[in-house]
Amino acid sequence: MVSTQFLSKIPIFDRLLPKDLETLVTLWLPRTLQAGDVLVRKGEPGSSMFIIEDGIVEIRVPDQFAKKEVRVSVLHQGDFFGEISLLDGLPRTATAVAMEETQLLEMRRDDFIQFLLQRPSVAVAMLGEIGGRLRKTNELVQSLASKNVNEEIEEQLSVGDRLADKIAEFGGSWKFIISFMLILFGWMAINSVQLAFQPFDEFPFIFLNLMLSCVAALQAPLIMMSQNRAQKKDRLRAELDYQVNLKSELMLQQLHSKLDEVRAAELQTIQESLQVELTLLRARIEGMDGYSEQRPEERR
Repeated sequence: MVSTQFLSKIPIFDRLLPKDLETLVTLWLPRTLQAGDVLVRKGEPGSSMFIIEDGIVEIRVPDQFAKKEVRVSVLHQGDFFGEISLLDGLPRTATAVAMEETQLLEMRRDDFIQFLLQRPSVAVAMLGEIGGRLRKTNELVQSLASKNVNEEIEEQLSVGDRLADKIAEFGGSWKFIISFMLILFGWMAINSVQLAFQPFDEFPFIFLNLMLSCVAALQAPLIMMSQNRAQKKDRLRAELDYQVNLKSELMLQQLHSKLDEVRAAELQTIQESLQVELTLLRARIEGMDGYSEQRPEERR
């Protein structure tokens, strides 16, 4: 049996009060499917929501090029689908097929609507949740998702991060290699020849080895810091790519909706024009029939 904790994790129910969730739990009805049974088909009216208690359900959509249905997702125990159908009742967008013997819980749209009519506060809470999601969607469509990743990262860098990047950039350049080799050979040359002063780091250059160890110990974490920021840039770039793709998909959906509206308006205009022409044609035919039925003396 479904629990109130599980229902609270479903997006359209997450704002409901515990007492409302307890009532909502009682609206679910058990349903059993055998392997290969079709639960819903694409294009059928959406009249219920489902939760999988046990088993596997495959979600398929038709492929217009291959002329067959292709798998888009596989749902397991604890997954749910069809929650939007409780609100809009629009046709299903995919086909659901049981892969094995499956136990489901089903809530019908009529029961859910009756539940909302008895509790207006629940309907207001759900409208608030849907309105918030719609607002986020509109903000995503209106905003420019194509941002410069480097600028986004630069705005978040601290002084220490900038210094670490500069040091790591210099440590991976030919300037550092040439300068380091010159200092290294100069150090060994000065301490290998006894001139007017006593060498301060005689062979085997113990102090030089200590300095090299310190440089290596400091250089490694600086490089790791830069690598971590590079990974952060990659994650931000992937997120921006996702936003761009989502924005493009939403804009395409809006474009399709506008085209459908234009097409519907054109069909309505054509239908009205045909209706007017048919009315005129019918009136003309009736006039001709009336004229032909008149006697010759009446025509004169």
